[in-house]
Amino acid sequence: MNHTDFYARIRAIKEMEYRELYAAIELHGASYEWNSNDGECPVIAVNTGSVQPAPADVLICRVTMENGNLRLYGVENEYGNEVNFQPDEAFAGHLSYIIDCLPPVNGVDDVTTLKTEEEAV
Repeated sequence: MNHTDFYARIRAIKEMEYRELYAAIELHGASYEWNSNDGECPVIAVNTGSVQPAPADVLICRVTMENGNLRLYGVENEYGNEVNFQPDEAFAGHLSYIIDCLPPVNGVDDVTTLKTEEEAV
């Protein structure tokens, strides 16, 4: 049966999230770090297995811009082990949660993608 291409829509959402997180981190001077002792670190779901799916909840400690790309640093929420992953391995909707946990910068509190792009998704 024909159906909506959900994979394409999910990819589009993840790309929008990446661009908006990139813009937010850029506003913060290319890096933002949470204090892991105060319980304010965002926790996101990430598929850590490249061959076999291995979803894990990852506590994000720091986000930086390195060589024009976002780099997320985090530890497994359950065991505290460092997790190496790419932003596109985060579940759809989870990079935006990181944005939710960032404070405004100089009165700027909105990195929303253009309205026309939102309507296309």
